[in-house]
Amino acid sequence: MRKLTLILAAAGAACLAAPVAAHPEDEFGSFSRRGPSTAELAQGAVERLISEKKLPASWSGAKLVGFDFRTKNGVDQYVVVFENAAIRQPAKRKLYVLMTPSGSFISANHRLI
Repeated sequence: MRKLTLILAAAGAACLAAPVAAHPEDEFGSFSRRGPSTAELAQGAVERLISEKKLPASWSGAKLVGFDFRTKNGVDQYVVVFENAAIRQPAKRKLYVLMTPSGSFISANHRLI
């Protein structure tokens, strides 16, 4: 009987702990957004490059097609990939925008360097 009580107590404790672990945002109330995402900041960087005439205006309609994280030369970077179907040259259809983990723009290029 004692074993059965211990098993039921352990199972009950596990059931109570599972929802807390599954939803950590509920610990302090509702989930609050901390600011713009890296993809949104990368889109802003593309818009800035368009306004500076470094990219054609057709890039404002580019679609986000990829998002990756990498470490290059000891520096953590997010790689946000946009594709512009309006560009005729296949080598220039993709734009790789590199961002820091804090959301600062590093660079943009048609090749991932």
